[in-house]
Amino acid sequence: MYIESAAIGVIVGALGTIAGGLLALLIGKRLKEPRPFLAFAGGMMVAVVFFDMFIESAQLGGILIMIIGAAVGGMFFAVAAPLVSRGEAPSMYTMGILVLVGIALHNLPEGIAIGAALVENQRMALSLALLMLVHDVPEGVAVCLPLRMAGLPVSRVFFLAFLTAIPTAAGAVIGTAVGSISREMIAACIAFAGGAMLYISLRELIPAAGEKKALPALLGLCFGFLLTSFI
Repeated sequence: MYIESAAIGVIVGALGTIAGGLLALLIGKRLKEPRPFLAFAGGMMVAVVFFDMFIESAQLGGILIMIIGAAVGGMFFAVAAPLVSRGEAPSMYTMGILVLVGIALHNLPEGIAIGAALVENQRMALSLALLMLVHDVPEGVAVCLPLRMAGLPVSRVFFLAFLTAIPTAAGAVIGTAVGSISREMIAACIAFAGGAMLYISLRELIPAAGEKKALPALLGLCFGFLLTSFI
């Protein structure tokens, strides 16, 4: 059962993120100026946070836990980001690593939910895993594009993207072993990750996209947000 949980966690965590990475590379390669596509990725992230993570957190643990968890996550990254970039404007590489860490934090409670569901109802667990896989695609766009724009080889970009699957697998094993974990704890973890991802999107990805031209960045932001809202 533990091997099955870990395998599902790796597949869910890796496939969606890598699919998003492929999308980012294909579209980014065709654009002369890929920066507006950062806003597209940021818009996708914001939509995932508001329409997926925050709603799920509130349903599991209540609005208060969601608000506190999101605030703590956002403040944590507000303090951590300048330390990582050493007080300078974050590079594309630093931005990509920050997004990667935020997604990894999000994937741990996702994996726990899959593992706990697997113990009770395998069909429900597989349906949940498929839903999470689809929602991981926008996250793959957000993590892979800045890393590729930083000049990293494609192989390394996808290796780093694959690392985000490890927390999903670990969470799935934990969920299977424990069977059930406090809904409030999972809600707080999801909200924390949502706050972190929201900070990264609004403070790093979207402003970087509009450094040269604001209008293409605004259009990319709106398109990414609306597209993800209807997935």
